[in-house]
Amino acid sequence: MTLHTDARTPRYAAILRRLRAEIAEGVHPVGASLPSEAALCRRFEVSRFTVREALRRLQQDGMVERVQGAGSRVLRATPGTVFVQDYRSVGELTRYAAETRLVLLDTGEITLDADLAGRIGGIGGEVWFLLRGLRHTAEGGPLALVESYVPLRFAAIAPDLARGAGPIYAGLARASGDTIARVEQETQALPAPYHVAEALELTPGAPALRILRRYSGQAGPLIASFNWHHGGDRYIHRTRIELDRDQT
Repeated sequence: MTLHTDARTPRYAAILRRLRAEIAEGVHPVGASLPSEAALCRRFEVSRFTVREALRRLQQDGMVERVQGAGSRVLRATPGTVFVQDYRSVGELTRYAAETRLVLLDTGEITLDADLAGRIGGIGGEVWFLLRGLRHTAEGGPLALVESYVPLRFAAIAPDLARGAGPIYAGLARASGDTIARVEQETQALPAPYHVAEALELTPGAPALRILRRYSGQAGPLIASFNWHHGGDRYIHRTRIELDRDQT
């Protein structure tokens, strides 16, 4: 069969969505084996590389296990990468970083335009340092595309902090001898831009959740991060606020 996709949608992503739907509908029941790579190549008229990428993403979802020489066996009917972020303090944001891992995709300098500068706490025309990566759950599935902006003075240390354990903002504060004075957060539902859709296996323009967090020290901005999440059921953002007795 010919695989009909949007011109901007990677072919592996279209195959991935098709196989996910078929597993959910019971076409490939739990415990059964998926068709071989060769059979999927013939069915979708794509290369073995494309099929393998779709199967790799299914494995990241926890939906299949792949055994060398034995193909792919269905483990569950729905993706297993639903992450609940539940916090009441800055300290619990640290737990979020500890329970996930960030895989850097690219880094580089960027000149801020007026709109971006206003969002991240910079000044239009300034040069900042951008780190872009995928944050994964413990199960291995992609949780969010993260775009972090730091002042250029942190460019030399930010990539190592991103690859290490713990939150980047804490490392930047320690390195600068500063302390976290303020954390601001904005949450907005937006159509997924193409680069976000590609990273999160969405159709361009599909609903996505963008969470912007800005961390500032006593001396000024430390880091601002856009966290792009699936607009579906893979991420739950939950906040609990305890009221004083005289407010109830």
